[in-house]
Amino acid sequence: MTVTEIPTAPSAPLASAQHHLAEAARFLALDEGLHQLLATPRRSLTVSVPVRREDGRIDVIEGYRVQHNLSRGPAKGGVRFHPATDLDEVTALAMGLTWKCALTGLPYGGAKGGVAVDPAGLTERELDRLTRRYTHEIQPLAGRDVPLATTRPDLAEAVALGVRVLLGPGEGRTLAVHGSGAVAAVMTARLAEAGFVPVGGGLGADADVLVLTTGTVTAHDAAEMRARLVVEAANGPVTPAADRILAQRGCVVLPDLLANAGGAIATHSEWTVGDLDSRVRAHLEPAYRQVAALSREEGLTLRQAAHVIAVGRVAAACRSRSS
Repeated sequence: MTVTEIPTAPSAPLASAQHHLAEAARFLALDEGLHQLLATPRRSLTVSVPVRREDGRIDVIEGYRVQHNLSRGPAKGGVRFHPATDLDEVTALAMGLTWKCALTGLPYGGAKGGVAVDPAGLTERELDRLTRRYTHEIQPLAGRDVPLATTRPDLAEAVALGVRVLLGPGEGRTLAVHGSGAVAAVMTARLAEAGFVPVGGGLGADADVLVLTTGTVTAHDAAEMRARLVVEAANGPVTPAADRILAQRGCVVLPDLLANAGGAIATHSEWTVGDLDSRVRAHLEPAYRQVAALSREEGLTLRQAAHVIAVGRVAAACRSRSS
């Protein structure tokens, strides 16, 4: 299977997630039933969450919780507060976390929550009420779920640490970090400490390495990008159409299943021993070696190889549980 043989898929998060799964299922020769099992969330829940505002008004906000797969362990995942989130996006994020945990050897399935609201438009008390009510409403799924907040202060550091482990010493290579906020700031600082030279943050920056911490990279964007190595520190920012263009140009994309796995490893490390640096290395370094080896042997992109390994492990767990 080569990149040029893969049809372009729509850019919506769930369509992209299903596209990557379909590639892996075809490579692994999974039967249609198992493919559909992996493509379908185990459980999905949509809830209406009333929140009392400071002026006495009651707003009803939509929330979601998705458990994608439980074959390798209880479902694990945080909650995204964003006005544009919806059930499809939450499903895609839960699916991606299933593969991320499988690839890095974490004993979980993937889950994700979402609340369709801009937290900046809420007071601290309103956000507290909303979070408590949302948590109450999703209790029907909580028995096999490990809901973890995504606003923990160490997660940006953990993601940056994971990227630094994967990239190795900077040795003067130029760096562009696309995005803003905590992850972008910490990423720039930590990679600069490792010897990378920051040169700006636009998608078209003339840099050796471009790290994506937010946003979506379309086919149009890909045509303007000049970096030889693109790192997905965000969840799936590069669309399948953009992936194809970058691969044809010889640009290597370090996929999110590896590049932002530091956050998942950090939350797992709360129940394990050892410092975070050693934990991230223990999970990421062997995962990257396996992905790189499969990529070379089979002529796959790193993203394709990562999905083949992760999907194969989850598929094997599903077969084992059904036998």
